[in-house]
Amino acid sequence: MTSRTRLAAFLLAAAAGAAPARAADDLRPPGKGAAEGGILWVGEPPRTPPRRVVVLAPSLTDVFLAMGLGDRLVGVTRLDDSPEVARLPRVGGFLDPNPEVILGLSPDLVLWVTDGGALGAVRRIAELSRASRRPFPILALQIDGLADVLATPRIVGDALREPARGEALARRLAAEVEAVRRRAAGLARRRVLFLVGREPFVVAGPGSFPEELLRVCGAESVVRGDRPWPVYPIEKAVADDPDVVVDAAVQEPLEGMKRLAAIPAVRRGAVIRLSSDDLIRPGPRMVRGLGELFRALHPEAAR
Repeated sequence: MTSRTRLAAFLLAAAAGAAPARAADDLRPPGKGAAEGGILWVGEPPRTPPRRVVVLAPSLTDVFLAMGLGDRLVGVTRLDDSPEVARLPRVGGFLDPNPEVILGLSPDLVLWVTDGGALGAVRRIAELSRASRRPFPILALQIDGLADVLATPRIVGDALREPARGEALARRLAAEVEAVRRRAAGLARRRVLFLVGREPFVVAGPGSFPEELLRVCGAESVVRGDRPWPVYPIEKAVADDPDVVVDAAVQEPLEGMKRLAAIPAVRRGAVIRLSSDDLIRPGPRMVRGLGELFRALHPEAAR
């Protein structure tokens, strides 16, 4: 489906009232990833191009900036660190957006990533919108894996009436991922423990973005089970005996690594310390961080 055809279908659904819009009291995650249709409108989709958008996740800010549409943003989270949005109002965090602040910005669209744990606050935002003189819709996206990350620019582009920009960004990100996948083909697969937090000790497990990115880079996670972000016993990490530990806890003091010295890879210095949180930020930056991860895991191939 072309970007123009997809946008026409999007607008037709909105005009016919067939979009999956819900009331605030029926707001809940769609139950499937955005790439499989896991999006939810609370309120009717906008009938004109939104010009005052509030985003409730830094990864969504990254999508706007990568599409060249940063001028549409009027509010971002306190976790946003891009220079382009340094002067924009902060609307709270990923887990605790402030409904009253958001209402005061008079948005015509709010975007929310549903796995942020902010369901109660987003329900309140929807209630305030419905009671206001200028109600605005909320677009909720469920981003579970890499396919959802790559689908997000198309979804956001359609919502902003900029389908061509969304399509172009989605294609570029997909091409960058495939380029790394091709470079990794045939290389030795390293067994990796991907560390997300030290206190508590949280790792990337099955179904998480980093676990999927490790496979793209020709590596594999040592973590098993069914939880994407488990709090992991140190004893289990020792028994797993990974070839290398990837340390993505970039916001935590390095002193926290001392308690992980029981892990053989840590003792022998086989630790890759990432320079940013890009790989756990599900958007354009995550794809950018993929190159850094590949080079660190396969220095012999990155020359």
